[in-house]
Amino acid sequence: SVGLLMFDDEVRHLRGLRPRIGKNQVIHCLDAYQHGRGLQDVRQTLGLSATIGGFMRKTSMVPVVSDFLFDGVDEVLRELARLSATHDVCLAMVDAAEAFAVPRVSAGWVEAFDVESGRTRVMSRGALAQMGRRVGEYQDAVARRAKALDLDVVRLSSDRTRFEIALMEFVAERRLRRRK
Repeated sequence: SVGLLMFDDEVRHLRGLRPRIGKNQVIHCLDAYQHGRGLQDVRQTLGLSATIGGFMRKTSMVPVVSDFLFDGVDEVLRELARLSATHDVCLAMVDAAEAFAVPRVSAGWVEAFDVESGRTRVMSRGALAQMGRRVGEYQDAVARRAKALDLDVVRLSSDRTRFEIALMEFVAERRLRRRK
């Protein structure tokens, strides 16, 4: 079975497609992800773990794909850890540090616009130059906190070779752990 559950930057508004079997369902999920078509609103229950658990009717593998650059990430991690008691939850963290590694700018102050949240922020040239490093450190800390909650984490880079290596290591590590 393949399904899709999407959330906004505050992890409050959830929309999705219930899990179903078949190649057409995979294509439907990809199309819904790319264009937002055919998604149904998911009613929030007592918490994120209960909401996701109620959306899926059977025990499932739940890969959570995100850059985890949103407010309240620790609460989301705790909810996903609760969900992992009944489902196989793993986090696929999109390595966003590369996206924030911008070229040097000559301006003293820079206005940055976040397309996901719609927020604008003015920052110094020095702060902008440090963004890539700071985002990488933040994501490292999120990955450590997720692992401390016994969640599996794989960091996915835009570099194809690093992406494939990370994915292969992740799968091998999970297989080894299951044999124990």
